[in-house]
Amino acid sequence: MKIKKRETAFKGYYTLYQLEVESDKTGIVTEREQFKTPDSIGVLVHDTAKNEIILVKQFRIGPEKELLEIVAGKVEGTDLDLERTVHREVLEEVGYEIDQLEHWYKFYTTPGPVTECMNLYYAQVSKQVEKGGGLAEENEEIEIVKMSPKTFTKNSFTDAKTIIAQQKLKDFLKI
Repeated sequence: MKIKKRETAFKGYYTLYQLEVESDKTGIVTEREQFKTPDSIGVLVHDTAKNEIILVKQFRIGPEKELLEIVAGKVEGTDLDLERTVHREVLEEVGYEIDQLEHWYKFYTTPGPVTECMNLYYAQVSKQVEKGGGLAEENEEIEIVKMSPKTFTKNSFTDAKTIIAQQKLKDFLKI
């Protein structure tokens, strides 16, 4: 498969492209839409001093409701350094400084129509230095939710990155 043509169909907060895609085998050209979004990070935050998993609850536009999920954010602007993005998002959303950071996975969130690639991290923290809750200028309203690792691994989530982190934590902690 190869992209023969790409046109901008819409440009707003995100960009939507109209593509013509040609099959290498048959030569048939089909039209597809591609949703261009920045890459992102997801972070499972573990307060090792209190043995708590730190999650966020916030309204999400896609499902039009609040979701309970791990910390996440877009890699944006001129700073495309993944680890700096992780440190920034953890501080903004939950107010913690990171003691240790481990990269777990790199994956495409919705590889059919969306360009976003997410990197998933595990962050050990022990000290909350700010209140968290997101940035007012980004119109974020984030509630911090804490639970034991065991409760986290048994909880039912609807957010894919959180489910992936949950499954990895079960293996990581041998729960």
